[in-house]
Amino acid sequence: MRPSILPENKKLVAYPLIVCLIISAIGIAVKNPVVIILPLIVLAVFPGLPVFFHLLFYLFIKVELYPHKIVVRDYTGNKFVKFPSVQEMAFADIRYIYYLGKEINLLKNLTGKLRKYRLSPRENDFTRENLAAKYGILAEKIEKFEKSSRNILNDYSATAVLMMLDDFFKKYNIPKQTSKNIRRQLEHDEKFNYEFVREKLKDYSISSEDSDRLRDEFENIMADIIKPFLLTKVNMEEYKKISHSRGGVSITAKTDTALVLADKDGSEKLYFMHFHDLSRTNWQSLMQTIKNNNPNITYLMTKNEYNNLFT
Repeated sequence: MRPSILPENKKLVAYPLIVCLIISAIGIAVKNPVVIILPLIVLAVFPGLPVFFHLLFYLFIKVELYPHKIVVRDYTGNKFVKFPSVQEMAFADIRYIYYLGKEINLLKNLTGKLRKYRLSPRENDFTRENLAAKYGILAEKIEKFEKSSRNILNDYSATAVLMMLDDFFKKYNIPKQTSKNIRRQLEHDEKFNYEFVREKLKDYSISSEDSDRLRDEFENIMADIIKPFLLTKVNMEEYKKISHSRGGVSITAKTDTALVLADKDGSEKLYFMHFHDLSRTNWQSLMQTIKNNNPNITYLMTKNEYNNLFT
């Protein structure tokens, strides 16, 4: 798979092209050089420049899928995410998938709280062990931050449970009233557990494999899922500098929507910076392939973000 050269909506290219060529034709008819040339200049800027850059992405970025792994070749580089040009990851090693903005926002929050410790601008290991050893930061201070961040991430894990249940309701034709009652009762914290759901679904033929997946997803809520974010390839100092520069908002916005595949502790990651430059058909096909090869992945994202990956 490669990034698309033309936008998903081909009208964004076709309409400006038709209008500008008509105006140029009129300019030729009336022999007016300005009317001839001006539309061509407009075409060179838009859609010319976006198409040109997407052509470069097409030439220098490629996704390869193998029976047991994904390989992303990206020779365009990035100013503040230092990843190798060729990244690969086994499907079996992928534990979490999320957008890079989640990792960046967590680390911005952390580095902001630890500003007085003068962390190295090139620091990429924010685990409590490294911060304590290199900067003498008390474990209690880091633990307080991790606890508050973990609560937010657990909200995403809870969303993952609900999304999985929605899939089960459809797959096993669970009556709408039953599914509504289960979701309604899950809003009470004391009932948000695997045993409660298993009991409610005992009269339906849920496969043992799906049942195990659901149990694992519930266990993720209690897991220490902050670790994958603390080992990063993002240069946070450079990111902050660019985000406050002229035009930085558009640059960082595109970076924030890069897709990250991470193992359980973040020691292995794949940064797919141009994920959304693929066509929608391709990125959905890619995600379905990953999901088929490893159905136990937790997607740390909202339900809308998750649905956008697959439908």
